[in-house]
Amino acid sequence: MTHTLEPIPVTHHDLLNAANIMSLATVLKNGTPQVTPVWFSFEDGFICFNTAVGRLKDRAIRANPYVAITIVDPQNMYRYIAVRGPVEIIDDRAIGRQHINELSAKYTGDEIYSGPADEPRVKFRLAPEFVQVW
Repeated sequence: MTHTLEPIPVTHHDLLNAANIMSLATVLKNGTPQVTPVWFSFEDGFICFNTAVGRLKDRAIRANPYVAITIVDPQNMYRYIAVRGPVEIIDDRAIGRQHINELSAKYTGDEIYSGPADEPRVKFRLAPEFVQVW
């Protein structure tokens, strides 16, 4: 999947690199919105996140691969990043497992994710097409 990325300003990279929680908005099959707090990583201009195969986020994104996210500065609720764009589904179980372990290290300090080891994981990569910062 090739997209022209809208860069996220360097002034807000601290929010992307810290262990902040991201609010992920997807659209369900019946057309209603769903917002979920998730762990994420920032990789080469893309915002990456992860879930178990078959969960609601996974099903919603497979049906409609466009999402919106927000990350709010925990020290200043008026400073935030909002992004919209298409999501690439990286449906490789080894990559999904490696990514959830990296997220676990970032968010908990544990290098191995504490969830079920045999649970298949999928990695998603959001290409920022619209970026708003405050």
